[in-house]
Amino acid sequence: MKQLYLPRSKSLVIRYQILSFLYEGRILEVLEEDAEDVKVVDRALRTIKAHEGNEGEPIAIDVQDCGAGYRFLMAVLAITPGAWLLTGTKRLIDRPIFPLVNALREMGAELSEAPNGWLIRGKVLPNAFSVAVDCSSSSQFISALFMISQKVGGINIQPIPKHFSSQSYYELTQQVWGSYFLEGVPSQIEGDWSGAVYGYAYAMLQPGEKVVLHGLQYPSIQHDAQIVPLFEKWGVQTQVFNDRVELFFANSAEIPPQEINLENNLDLAPVLAILALLYPFQLTLTRIKNLDHKESKRATHLVELLQQFTRVTTTTESGSNSIDTLTIEKREHNLPSFLHLDAHQDHRLIMAFELFSLFTQVEITNKEHVKKSFPLFYK
Repeated sequence: MKQLYLPRSKSLVIRYQILSFLYEGRILEVLEEDAEDVKVVDRALRTIKAHEGNEGEPIAIDVQDCGAGYRFLMAVLAITPGAWLLTGTKRLIDRPIFPLVNALREMGAELSEAPNGWLIRGKVLPNAFSVAVDCSSSSQFISALFMISQKVGGINIQPIPKHFSSQSYYELTQQVWGSYFLEGVPSQIEGDWSGAVYGYAYAMLQPGEKVVLHGLQYPSIQHDAQIVPLFEKWGVQTQVFNDRVELFFANSAEIPPQEINLENNLDLAPVLAILALLYPFQLTLTRIKNLDHKESKRATHLVELLQQFTRVTTTTESGSNSIDTLTIEKREHNLPSFLHLDAHQDHRLIMAFELFSLFTQVEITNKEHVKKSFPLFYK
């Protein structure tokens, strides 16, 4: 029997952290088993609280490689009096941010680009009626603005385009917001369904073995819980309990070619791609154009790896070099007896690549980076 202890959903926890800080001045308790991103945001909020009103040298707020912390705290710092330097890893600083910067500037915020991040002169912003934000590269821009909206007069936020990639995460922000103002922070925050996909893939690759995923709730407000009906279609049975789900996959049947739209589930892409390679079956992943904007160039790195074992075809989004569709042909050849895999310090690639160890000897670089979302993954 395989057991995994899922951490609390970092998407949920970080949103509750931001809202509690903004509207109560409260720092939420962090658990030892929480994702590293949650701990990064916790340290940042404690630093902000300790130095609010500082007018001297800018206080560094280092969010390392936490994308949610980068976007959400930029909005928080813009309305928190003081001199701030929002910084992080080079990869983080290179990720999309200008649509949020432009929207905040339109609202009256003072932000200037620095070699290692953003200098922010935080201040009370005047109430604004409306602001538009380009969400084509990240839904976190509109989530960041939505969470500070009641601090700037309940501003009306217009997403451009009206429908955008990962829109489900903005809907999650709205649901957390409503829950927070009605009931406060829940005593129990549900486990992370993004990490649960590894358990589902494991079950399919180890037929006959029960897999227990602790900490999950179903139904869930997390959009990645859609893996339940997806994997049910492939034969994985899910039994739901109050504090866990149990999985069972009886036997390996032939799976016809599959196509999955991941516009609202980009985090599932690495595990699904490796699952298809190993099972094997043909899989096409669509609407993944923002996958290269993650902790690493995930789409590019996946293609580079998958091409070593099978035929891979891609299409790019019109007018850009971003991979939008990825097709993995059914593998016909055996795997080598040993693999050295570069995970590019990307937690989701680490978890996906670990599936290879069910079939061959594997060495994965920088495995410690899995703590970003799943600290207990190897325990």
